Amino acid sequence: MKILSKVFDYRIKAYNILTEISVSEYLEIAKIILENNPFQRKRLKSSSSIYSLLKQDLKLGCTIPPLVLALSNENIEINDNDDDNQSLDYINTHRDKLIILDGLQRTYTLLDVANDLDTENISNKINFYDHKLRFEIYLGINKIGILYRMLTLNTGQSPMSVRHQIEILYSNYLDETVLEGIKLLKEVDEATPHQIGEYRFNDVIDGFTSYIVRDESSLDRRDILESIKSLEKLALENQDKDIFKNYIITYNHFVEKTQNLADNWSFNEELLQNEEIIFSGKPFGSTVDKIFNKSQVMTGFGAAVGFLRDKELIYSFDDINQQIDRIRITNNAPHFLDKLIIKLDEISKSARKIGNSQRMYFYYFFRELFSSASDTFLSIDESIDSGYKKYKLNEI
Repeated sequence: MKILSKVFDYRIKAYNILTEISVSEYLEIAKIILENNPFQRKRLKSSSSIYSLLKQDLKLGCTIPPLVLALSNENIEINDNDDDNQSLDYINTHRDKLIILDGLQRTYTLLDVANDLDTENISNKINFYDHKLRFEIYLGINKIGILYRMLTLNTGQSPMSVRHQIEILYSNYLDETVLEGIKLLKEVDEATPHQIGEYRFNDVIDGFTSYIVRDESSLDRRDILESIKSLEKLALENQDKDIFKNYIITYNHFVEKTQNLADNWSFNEELLQNEEIIFSGKPFGSTVDKIFNKSQVMTGFGAAVGFLRDKELIYSFDDINQQIDRIRITNNAPHFLDKLIIKLDEISKSARKIGNSQRMYFYYFFRELFSSASDTFLSIDESIDSGYKKYKLNEI
């Protein structure tokens, strides 16, 4: 591997290093990346015919556009005067931290060619492995910077959704202990959250995606690229902070505050039946942790915080954290979560898509709770009611 050029990207505050590498050396790196990051996509079956043509071209020694990689979760200080060997040493010693931003399907095709050539003549194999590739690698880039580049520059035939890109970028949090007692559970482990502070990684990713795109429902890459406003909002994010970490710590702070206010609340349907309230089905959640470890709540929270930030009603997650400490029960109702469960049951009776309607409700609930312009600002029990009214007015 050798460095051809090094350019500083002032938008995302990171160096873009163009390198030249043999196919054989790149495939060693690619295997490490694919083994260590299960969230990188698999092969796209719909594009198999396109890549079968590329396979034949690669055997003949064709040149492909540069691949794009990044080292995102390591702190590194580099400058124009650094010796190239320093950057190369850093890349080589952190191969297990690399992720592929653009060129994953081409990488799968290169691996396929290598497998095919195991049964073909040795001359073809040597020519293929010695052929040169170019790839760009971002060093000193944070994850929001990577996401911004992925959204604006990724030109693949079948681009990933915003949510999937975020999932790849933040997968390192599954193995880190930097979330202040918060544990993220992988779906593959079939683990279920059993207490406050435990969340499914996929659900947290949904919530953070909603914060990034300012929408409680899912948006794909084409949607966001067609919306200049969405990209402008993303560009305003403070790149000196770990926004994902701030998001989940702030959300968990809210859950802990709610648990404290609820005074070990648990759902008791018999008590509500005495008040002639009949439920249509299973309640949304029977304890605080079972209510607030769901994707519907996290996405509503993310989208609401993004909305408030855009309206300049808050300026950071620090503002939300300070507000959480001041949340109160206005009407001295320790069973205010019963009211929440009742509202959610009412939603399920009329909603065409229950999950989407629940996300919309929580979006308005959190807006009412954290907006200083709201009549129910920081009153959790009153925000349950006012959020429901706003939901009904905007229900589609």
